[in-house]
Amino acid sequence: DDEYRVFYVRYHDQTHIKHSKVRILAKLANPDNAPDIVSELGELVANVDEMMGRIAVQSMASIAMHDSGGQGAVESIARRLVEMLDLHGIPHISSEAATALASLVRRHPSIVSVVSAPLPRALKYISEPAGKASVIFLLGECGESIMEAPYVLEKVIDSYDSIADAAVKTALLGATVKLFFYRPPEVKNMLGKVLKKATEDVSSQDLHDRALFYYRLLRSSPDTNIAKSIVTSKSMTMSTKHFAEEDDSELRAALMHEFNTLCTIYRCKAENFIDEENIVKFVKVPKEHPLPREAPVTPVTDPGVNAITNHMGGVAMADAPQQSVTAVPSTVSAEVDLLGFGDDLSAMSVP
Repeated sequence: DDEYRVFYVRYHDQTHIKHSKVRILAKLANPDNAPDIVSELGELVANVDEMMGRIAVQSMASIAMHDSGGQGAVESIARRLVEMLDLHGIPHISSEAATALASLVRRHPSIVSVVSAPLPRALKYISEPAGKASVIFLLGECGESIMEAPYVLEKVIDSYDSIADAAVKTALLGATVKLFFYRPPEVKNMLGKVLKKATEDVSSQDLHDRALFYYRLLRSSPDTNIAKSIVTSKSMTMSTKHFAEEDDSELRAALMHEFNTLCTIYRCKAENFIDEENIVKFVKVPKEHPLPREAPVTPVTDPGVNAITNHMGGVAMADAPQQSVTAVPSTVSAEVDLLGFGDDLSAMSVP
């Protein structure tokens, strides 16, 4: 069945349609069509549209993350992403590939040997903070098999003061601590330096607290094996369909209450992009009307009209007696002169 090809991107498709098609392709992948879909996504990586390239990389990683490509698909996709790390002329693709590989290693630790080789080289060229943080994280995960990993991280630590992004600093701290238990003689001085800088860094509370935690753990632990088991534990390995930080079930439940609005397009609540005084309050209609069907309906009278009537010396509409209207029998037949000549009006009149 090749109906999935309907979602291949066409040249004349609008941009948002193309993006949606690429996302849908990842959800349609199965062991039979995964090779064709991955090949199609690989052609879109170098697209002129930057967002299209990012979504294509994310979709390829999604197929591997959810094991929907069958046997051998994870390693095949991982090799494709490793090749993208060397696309120096397309920096956003290198960054997106590094981020995807970091998630894949968390989900499938067995691909460490496939990912480790190009990491020291990739760190020199990737400039986006998200991609750089992902490569540093991978150096900590694969540092046991990468001989030059400590020396690559040492250069980053020496330039710590010039790093502006907190995510890069946090990844650097975690990778250095983890690498310390794999290569203690080479990383000892580096670890002391990064702990000192991180504990004195007030730009990120999370970074500061993590540094204090690692410092107190290493200082007060009676046995280094206990600290090693905590830091190098593989308990973070993904065992469900998505990571905890990617769980958006609460947001999706909230969006269902504001369905058929722009909230479903922007993927955020109305309070995030509309001023509070302009937000329309949605009230669910009860299953049964609160008033019984036999309840008398009181006529609503405009108070402004009554005020004008009183000012003019008249009687308010609410106080005026209700007069019964006597029906006057019609003297004209129900027939209508369709042509408008009026020739038969006298004949239709009732004496």
